[in-house]
Amino acid sequence: MTTGDRDRTAASGREATAGRATVTALLAACAGVVDVWAVVALGGAFAGVVTGNLVTGAHALVAGGWGELLPPAVAVAGFAAGAVAWSSARRRWPHAIGWPLAAELLVLTASAVVWALAGDRAGVRTALLVAAAFAMGGQSSISLRLGPSSTYMTGTLTGALADLAAGAGRRWSAWRQLGGIVAGALAGGVLLVYLPAAVPVLATVLLGVALGVHLLDARPRSAPG
Repeated sequence: MTTGDRDRTAASGREATAGRATVTALLAACAGVVDVWAVVALGGAFAGVVTGNLVTGAHALVAGGWGELLPPAVAVAGFAAGAVAWSSARRRWPHAIGWPLAAELLVLTASAVVWALAGDRAGVRTALLVAAAFAMGGQSSISLRLGPSSTYMTGTLTGALADLAAGAGRRWSAWRQLGGIVAGALAGGVLLVYLPAAVPVLATVLLGVALGVHLLDARPRSAPG
């Protein structure tokens, strides 16, 4: 391999790494939007954070608050169904990323339409919570292929802080993901106050951009002449 070939290979690798980093950050932002939507407007349960739902569900179960048990219970069920569905597909197509993202995009797009048309009904909000959790379960499965988590950040924050405390340097990927999910939650929170109908639309846009970046990044790169 010539020096020029090595330079082109290294440049291609850097582009692929940058593209994947952009995709994972956009997915984290999408998860932030979906979670703040679920917690504030769809019944008080997280779409993508199972730990919080298990804790609040256990409390509701012990306290006899059956009405309070429903949101975390259906959210966990929806997340589990999404994780199983996407992971089952990943076993058959282990390298696929584009169409699993497209499938998630379809779920969120349908949710945005239903939210705009009938989001003020209690039963519809419960169904949307299931759909949002289903999408986040699928996204969590996709993230296993991409690398850093895009939905649950406890381990991400722990790893970043452990590296800092041990003097192992900064784990930039962790801070990028944390920043993405916080930015998404902030944007979703603003929209919930001023333009609630646009909240799932924002999540859909972020996911759509992530899919577009992935497709561009996955294109074969021809060597310059």
